[in-house]
Amino acid sequence: MKVGPLEGWKAGMGLAALAACARSNIPTFQPSTLWGPDNRVVISDFSDVQAVAASPWFVFAATAHGLLIYDRVARRFRPPVTRIDGYPAARVRRTIADPSGNTVWLDLGTALGYVRYEMDGRTWLPGSLPSETGGTLTVETALASAPLGDALRAAILTDPRLRASQFTAAAATPDRPEVFFGTSGLGLVRVDKHTGEWEVLTYGLLAPGVGAVAPAPNGVWAASNARPGTSRRGVTWVASDLSATRSSEGGRAALGFSFLSSRRLLVAGDQLWLATEQGVLRIDSSTFASRLWDLPDATALAPARNGIWVGTTRGLSLITADERVQDFGPSGIAITSLLAAGDTLWVGTTAGLGQVLPGANTITTPSELADRPSLRVTVYALGRLQDTIVMATERELLWRNPTTQVWTAVPLPLALGTPTALAADQHGALWIGGTHGLAQADISSGLVHLHSVPLEVPAAVRDLASDRDFLWVATDSGLMRIQ
Repeated sequence: MKVGPLEGWKAGMGLAALAACARSNIPTFQPSTLWGPDNRVVISDFSDVQAVAASPWFVFAATAHGLLIYDRVARRFRPPVTRIDGYPAARVRRTIADPSGNTVWLDLGTALGYVRYEMDGRTWLPGSLPSETGGTLTVETALASAPLGDALRAAILTDPRLRASQFTAAAATPDRPEVFFGTSGLGLVRVDKHTGEWEVLTYGLLAPGVGAVAPAPNGVWAASNARPGTSRRGVTWVASDLSATRSSEGGRAALGFSFLSSRRLLVAGDQLWLATEQGVLRIDSSTFASRLWDLPDATALAPARNGIWVGTTRGLSLITADERVQDFGPSGIAITSLLAAGDTLWVGTTAGLGQVLPGANTITTPSELADRPSLRVTVYALGRLQDTIVMATERELLWRNPTTQVWTAVPLPLALGTPTALAADQHGALWIGGTHGLAQADISSGLVHLHSVPLEVPAAVRDLASDRDFLWVATDSGLMRIQ
């Protein structure tokens, strides 16, 4: 990361109060000023396109969850612009691009008028549409200019799982023989006017909610949290520079993943291990072939020397290298988090912290905690800061001195909500995800800085992952990348 511990931040412990005071008065086009776009980007589900505009250099697609910017020259996506950047909450009626610049106007209807987004300054400004700007292209007119594309409409709008979408908007420029269509489920589609050849410009997540995230080569894998009644769920690889995504819903045609909630994700070689309410999925990252282990209500995963540790609401199990399931006692105890450190497995439970020592077949209480009944509470998250074990309970952050085995505690901000995840960055700072925000802690000083929902974090945090450049934050409104 380019930002060192507790550096580059304008927010502190008092930000929760500031956010609460300012929240109701923020116009829909005003971005957060506490965390700049250079520091954080959110990627979400951009499959539902409401309006499209094109300039000779860019295509702008206004979607339900953000503004997509497709670079026509480089043939790649720029980082999206979402609610946390000031993207309006109101439905976008139409978009109009400046033919000679990097500006796009969004029509929010009669009551709200137009807002203007300027790419160079990454700023939103209210204002009317210039009189010299051209009009918008209707879907019917666009299809009339691409008759072969019109003839292939059914094929273009049917996805690999045989779901049908609709064209919702269109845009083109006179310098190239192509039309860009917005759709109600496929995102952007490029159609050649002369040949009818089409390309689905896939970008974004399968659902707005992300339940789990894990680092991978040149990016991260993110697993969706699907709402009941919605059909899109699965895993998405996101490039580190956010220029590309690759998703899978599993299986072929109408078959695929059927889980609703993803709890934790682990990358082991070319395999993805995913804890869900249905059990544990092992997914091949190349073919997306999968196998489900019948371990319902899986909550946590950790690597083992001879397999994968799995925590569920019923206890601890090990999926061995030869694909057998070995249970560890005691049974009936709810596992909330797991951490493999050396040859010891640390186990967070609803009754406190436990451990599985080498050669043991049961969870035991660490000796230094045996006489601390106050810590027999739910351990919501476990993490590691170099050789220091860290855990989060509902109200405290605790860490273990690796030499003396003494545990030290600091209170967590109430405004963080319930802790959900822990991750350490490369500079020695510790991050705590919560249902109401994201906190950064320096255990050497005991300082905890809170970054609250919705000004700095789009929604409740479900998981965290760190690599050498970024912190990745899984939230209910998308995947957030922090630099």
